Amino acid sequence: MHGGAVNRHHLELSAEEQALVEKIDLRLDIPYQEDGHAIYLSNQEPIMALLRLLTDRSAIPAHRLAYWTDPKYQSGRMKGSHRDIFARNGSRGRDAYTHPHFIPFLRYFLFGADLPAAVIKEFEDKIGDPRWFSGSDILGLTKETRAIVRRYNLKDYRYSNEFHKLAIDNGLNHYNAESVRKAAVEAARR
Repeated sequence: MHGGAVNRHHLELSAEEQALVEKIDLRLDIPYQEDGHAIYLSNQEPIMALLRLLTDRSAIPAHRLAYWTDPKYQSGRMKGSHRDIFARNGSRGRDAYTHPHFIPFLRYFLFGADLPAAVIKEFEDKIGDPRWFSGSDILGLTKETRAIVRRYNLKDYRYSNEFHKLAIDNGLNHYNAESVRKAAVEAARR
């Protein structure tokens, strides 16, 4: 969904970093007729090089890294951070970062939430200035999140995680961001 103009949630990349991004196959769904293993192999070096560059200049926002490393940002039955879950499944360090299931995290690091621009705008308009967002505002935001999910027919479960990421990118704490995620799940079920 990232076509078109760059939005404010996209990382500003150097020319070298952009060249590496262009070498990485960032698709979430690889058609069955394509060789997924070959894509995985060709992604390894550019992913590691890109992450080194981004890490060296501390380019990835702390809240996006926390989404990967902090257990409170992982919802579901499994305990631990997303990174911990990868480790429990045998992927640590380089193996985790080059694993095909890391691509959604890399996309988030680079671009923010994977939602249509109109959805992002409506959601952010409802938040207003995040400095003034309080616990009492979460009810209105979750109601609006459910309405947006229905209005744009975002019924796929993965969109709930994208709303969670968008809430985090807009300065909401993890409790409020989790409430947003749950509201998107509820709306998708109806």
